[in-house]
Amino acid sequence: MLRSLVGSEMCIRDRYQRRVRGLCTLLSPPMRNYRNFNRVYKNPRRPFERERLEKELRMCGQYGLRCKREIWRVNLTLSNMRRTARTLLTLPETHERRQLEGSALLRRCHNLGFLESDKDQLDYVLSLTVPDILERRLQTVVHKIGLAKSVHHARVLIRQRHIAVAKQIVVTPSFIVRTSSERHIAFAEQSPFGGGRPGRVRRVKAKAAKKKAAGGADDDE
Repeated sequence: MLRSLVGSEMCIRDRYQRRVRGLCTLLSPPMRNYRNFNRVYKNPRRPFERERLEKELRMCGQYGLRCKREIWRVNLTLSNMRRTARTLLTLPETHERRQLEGSALLRRCHNLGFLESDKDQLDYVLSLTVPDILERRLQTVVHKIGLAKSVHHARVLIRQRHIAVAKQIVVTPSFIVRTSSERHIAFAEQSPFGGGRPGRVRRVKAKAAKKKAAGGADDDE
């Protein structure tokens, strides 16, 4: 009898809590979800195509990529740009949409260094390739301007917060460098390579050398 009373009381309590929770949900404003669930890359249709596998593997070694997913991400970006260019090319040259969106697309390609300044036609957007995009990555630019010994060394410097673009530390190797920001790439002021505080190993060695020198002076006395 006592067990049945306790069970019924728990059921009533649970039912009351569910009603209160539902009422609070109705009265409170819904929380907006700001997460972006769009995929930034797309898997290849034929995953075991030999030519594509060899090409992607060669490209990963040439540009120091972490995995092939970075190439797939560039492929998706290129496909979106080509689709936009093809859609605009179907419109007449005097169409307002083609003039507005076409100039914006070409301006973006020029600012990011994908196209040269004299290539101002939408047909050139269709001829863009994956290496054209990978050449503008921060990792590749750091290696080309001579701040790193290799493209893999450049990735290590970026991840360890040694590289700054316009005095702003960038830790993303896939950061696309604008043509106007390329001349502002240098070692960060906080980095030991940029005149900042020495690294931990160098500090430990300097402290040990100082301690050893002080010990030798005491022995001479």
